[in-house]
Amino acid sequence: MTKHDPEHQSALEAWREGKETRAIITPFAFKVDQRLLGHPLGKPWRRGLAMGLDLWLIAMLTYVPDVAIGLVAAIAIWILSKRHDQVIHPWARRWLRVLVVLVVFVLVVSLTSTLSRSLDDKPDPDKPPHSALEVGALGAVGIAMALCDDKVCVDDSLPGLIKLLDERFAGDLKTRRELADAIFDDMSFLNDDEKAAYREQVMAGAEARYRAFKRDQKAAEKEAGQGIEEEKPKHYGYSLLNWAKGLIADLGLGLSWAALYFTLFTALWRGQTPGKRLLGLRVVRLNGEPLTLWASFGRYGGYGAGLATGMLGFMQVLWDNNRQCIQDKIGETVVIQEIKGIRYTGPLTDNASEQQEEQA
Repeated sequence: MTKHDPEHQSALEAWREGKETRAIITPFAFKVDQRLLGHPLGKPWRRGLAMGLDLWLIAMLTYVPDVAIGLVAAIAIWILSKRHDQVIHPWARRWLRVLVVLVVFVLVVSLTSTLSRSLDDKPDPDKPPHSALEVGALGAVGIAMALCDDKVCVDDSLPGLIKLLDERFAGDLKTRRELADAIFDDMSFLNDDEKAAYREQVMAGAEARYRAFKRDQKAAEKEAGQGIEEEKPKHYGYSLLNWAKGLIADLGLGLSWAALYFTLFTALWRGQTPGKRLLGLRVVRLNGEPLTLWASFGRYGGYGAGLATGMLGFMQVLWDNNRQCIQDKIGETVVIQEIKGIRYTGPLTDNASEQQEEQA
């Protein structure tokens, strides 16, 4: 490439117009909001204490029902999907709302299943639990057969029903028998002999498959019991890195509740988690733009990088000029201290985009 190359000249022209090109070095990636200059930084001990409080709250989440946490997360995502300054693209806002609907649907199905099991005073040991997807598939096939109005339809639908029962309900002989007795009763176009013949087809080989299922189940339980007895305790050592990995595993800091906790709180409270709010700290972007949902998630990913560096990425707060840990470097953020009389006037409210337009 030469300085007269059209691609290079086009990039230079875009830069002069104030646009990012990703083809030449520009100052836009190093932009610092002028309102941040001179603002107090969060002290390392405050940040450490805030993180400790957040980790304690995450540990407490293990005692909270998943349905309750899922419902709160769905509400938070719905609120964020209405903030145009934090979820910029319209398609992203639409998909977030679709995600909320799916989460609520799963929660309702899970809650309904839990309530139905709790109302069953005497659970049947011969009737193993099935997933909502399996039950839904069986219901769909059963309804399709119930709508048949001639023998041709029944003959076409019966193999699919038998295959589903053999693959997914081999250990549920009671459900299979009840279905075989009930599904053909309302078919007025069949005589008694034909109904009996169809029932025999549904039940053919069912008892043999049931016995084989129970035999395999007992063998698996026996093998699992022997594995527990023979398993030897693992030695993890006493290094700081292994201790941190064990702590993270115990607290569930995978792509789970911790990801929801740090991502949703940071975005919903515009740079604050409960721990940071109690300690008067706030995460802000260096360029002064609103902390988007994706930026909050990206900053959470920086915690994994901190662990991968043997905690060195976190200790960087002790010597970095702007007290940036590795997650701040990744997210292009900084943690500031909110002090009475010194307040950052950046995009921290729900109408932040309107405020920025007014200030401009």
